[in-house]
Amino acid sequence: MQQMQQMQQMQPNNQQMQQGQAMLTSKNLTILEDMLNYESLNYKKMDMYAKTCNDPQLKNVCNKAAQLHKQHFNMLFNYLNSHNKPAQQQ
Repeated sequence: MQQMQQMQQMQPNNQQMQQGQAMLTSKNLTILEDMLNYESLNYKKMDMYAKTCNDPQLKNVCNKAAQLHKQHFNMLFNYLNSHNKPAQQQ
């Protein structure tokens, strides 16, 4: 729920859209940093759990969860890179 609210706060308003992709605000950068840390930590945890599990079904669940967190991290990282460029470089 909190992540959904944070993502909605990062969505540019119509004025920003008309000016092109605006730089992210410091608040949005802080939110993105927190979300990236969250996804990274959870990826590491799930990966560690998958490596220590003996039950094949549980190992599979942990591997899938790890990959999902890795995908989320990559999506957030790509979002950060695509929205945080100076206007003249876009």
